[in-house]
Amino acid sequence: MKTICIDFDGVIHDYTKGWQGIDVFGKPIEGASAGTKELKNQGWTIILFTTRNDTPALREWLKANDIAYDYINYNPKQPKGSDKGKIIADIYLDDRGVCFRGDWTETIEDINKFELWYKKEVEDLYKKMNPQRTKEEIASLMKAPEKLWQQRMQDFSPKEMAQFLDSGLI
Repeated sequence: MKTICIDFDGVIHDYTKGWQGIDVFGKPIEGASAGTKELKNQGWTIILFTTRNDTPALREWLKANDIAYDYINYNPKQPKGSDKGKIIADIYLDDRGVCFRGDWTETIEDINKFELWYKKEVEDLYKKMNPQRTKEEIASLMKAPEKLWQQRMQDFSPKEMAQFLDSGLI
């Protein structure tokens, strides 16, 4: 049986607002319930591998949102002496990961190009709403300071953020 470690924040639930508290969770990411169920049907052992603690509130949220999993931050098949850090798994699913494919030069390029998926979502929507903009203009607008992205995460939908970018205020 294969084992997959799945990150919780940003993969299972919406984390665009960032850390809001120990037992404060966003809405489920679209497809998370169906996706985790499909993995279970295919025979995967699912470990939720998260910086969060395994709390009753977390388990209640997972149950209420029909998320399939086997363990949280724990692999019972972990060999003794290797249980003080990274959990052994065949695959890790994370919104902030870059895959190493055996080439450090390519990996560094991937790291330097990395964007969180929800920022990419805003850029794609912006391109659709503003087809008259050049690629260079959009690239410039998308390099907004992190403080602006924090504001977006707290107050704006992707559509509203695209409209804000188009307003010329940044």
